[in-house]
Amino acid sequence: MRSGIINGAASATLFAIMLAIVSSPAHADLMIQNVTIIDPVAGETENQDILIGNGIIAAIGERGSIATFAPVDSLDGTGKFLIPALWDAHVHLTFDKEIGNAALPLFVANGITRVRDTGGLLSEILLVQDVAKERGPEAPVIYFAGPLIDGIPRVYDGTPARFPNISDGASTPEDAERLVDELTAAGASLIKSYEMLKPDVFRALIARATERKLPVTSHIPLSMDAKAVVAAGVRGMEHLRNIGLSCSDKADTLLTERQTMLREGMKEEGSTLRSSIHAAQRPIAFGSQDAERCGALIKALGDAQVFQTPTLALNTRGAFRQFLEPRQREPFEHLPRAARDRWNRFADDAAETSIDPAYVAFADWSLGMVSQLHEAGVPIMAGTDTPIGLLTPGFSLHLEMETLVRAGLSPQEALASATLRPAQFFGLEEKMGTIEVGKSSELVLLTANPLEDIANTRTVDTVITRGFVLDRTKLDDMLENAAPE
Repeated sequence: MRSGIINGAASATLFAIMLAIVSSPAHADLMIQNVTIIDPVAGETENQDILIGNGIIAAIGERGSIATFAPVDSLDGTGKFLIPALWDAHVHLTFDKEIGNAALPLFVANGITRVRDTGGLLSEILLVQDVAKERGPEAPVIYFAGPLIDGIPRVYDGTPARFPNISDGASTPEDAERLVDELTAAGASLIKSYEMLKPDVFRALIARATERKLPVTSHIPLSMDAKAVVAAGVRGMEHLRNIGLSCSDKADTLLTERQTMLREGMKEEGSTLRSSIHAAQRPIAFGSQDAERCGALIKALGDAQVFQTPTLALNTRGAFRQFLEPRQREPFEHLPRAARDRWNRFADDAAETSIDPAYVAFADWSLGMVSQLHEAGVPIMAGTDTPIGLLTPGFSLHLEMETLVRAGLSPQEALASATLRPAQFFGLEEKMGTIEVGKSSELVLLTANPLEDIANTRTVDTVITRGFVLDRTKLDDMLENAAPE
């Protein structure tokens, strides 16, 4: 059981914490009483009281054991379960203009108080960040990468329209260094590198970002083998993208062929060139996976602790079509009308078509790869790619955690993927990600135990963020008014 304070003989350290709370109260100094703590590391602890104030957890102890030195509000946690507030570690807040800022309250209403935006034009994401700050606790804290840093030609350059302009191109190492410097000056939290980068440009980008203390997460560049990307010092990888190419027993031949295609396709649209490479090589790669070669790559990822954000709900959507399930489709109602109508049309059309066996094969490969990565100790983060793939902001994170469990993570490990792991990615694990004295008081009360069924993270009762307590009535109001007609 957790130790905490207690009684009148409090320690000097505890007294200092309490004195700070009393003398400088936050919006809501609060005692959560008789709750079951669900921690991503320590697991389940019943009948706990938690005192929070000034943005931190001040004390944790057995029910009735915490003595306070000033009146505080109380929240009855009887029969409820307390988890750290959630992150969605892969979102694109500016990708779908018809959704726009309506996404912000959907995250918080689902217990998500922090998001990692992994690609959007700097001018646009800064505007969204300003809106989020204005909305305070009704919007998540945004950690942003700014534009994807891609090679030439760029994939996301606005042509065709389904590939919006959300990238910058770097053709030389100097270009990459300049872009990293600009993003550092703009307050970026990370760098997102993309698939068309040349090896020397990619390595220069990693080196400059490391100097600037910015973690880099990446799509494995098509010009490189995955192990070379690991050796360059990348911090994370997204979607499992292009790992399969490096796991093939024909990987060396495929790499040479890709490099030729990239050189010869310099004048093509980036989106077309990438698609043609994927179409030519993925069937070969997935039909020739080599266990020994893949095992060596997975070991390298584990040794280097390269964070993986597999976006399994996205990777499996073609096979499983979760967007047709009521619990995934009903949240479309919280989107602006234009987006809602478009998403419903797409879902209706998909329901009338047969499932491509290639989608099933890719879903199975993705689930199996995450299982292997997890077994090897590679850190896994929960991210969705919302709003891409009919993945509704906020709601889709719960589906992602469920799919991670399907891939072999325990419910507790899946919870860690959306709490502790993103904090570790940014080096914030001493401040947040677990429920401990001195750590963040961003917390979520659930009405059912997520360790019994990870789907119970959907049962959000109360969100505590930035000193505010958002109860179910308030959260419902946020959902209702996210996209007013």
